Amino acid sequence: RNTAELRAVTVFTALSFYDLGKFEESLKHYDAARKIRDSSTLASNMGLCCNRLGNYSRAAELYEEAIQLDSSNAFAYNNLSALFFAQGEYENALDAAKDALECNERMPQALSTAAICCKLLGYEEDYSHYYRRAVAAGYDGDKIKQFLKQLDSKI
Repeated sequence: RNTAELRAVTVFTALSFYDLGKFEESLKHYDAARKIRDSSTLASNMGLCCNRLGNYSRAAELYEEAIQLDSSNAFAYNNLSALFFAQGEYENALDAAKDALECNERMPQALSTAAICCKLLGYEEDYSHYYRRAVAAGYDGDKIKQFLKQLDSKI
């Protein structure tokens, strides 16, 4: 019981540091919590910290660790998809978004990323498919269109 309580406090502390933008401190506490009892969620959260710190290769490794620990963690796949997208790796982002959707077919973030990637890759039919699904899952379709318009103006 004391171990479980210590882990809970450690995770809470990690989350608090993350919310404060203190990602290095958050990482230390997530690492400590993983040593008590590892989990896919903790590995994925550590990946988010590394991403915020600009350590993208480590973030990708942690998302992969999270997926190895739990292949049904849609958030880990979605985080990996967002990382690939930010790096302009749209095929990889689309693949990871599809993996997230295998775990949770109504995940709005993964649906919108899949739609945007399809549009950028010229997969018009797939774009329409994912766009409709994203809107049906509660995502604001206008946000997808605005994002694509902003991207188009930068290209």
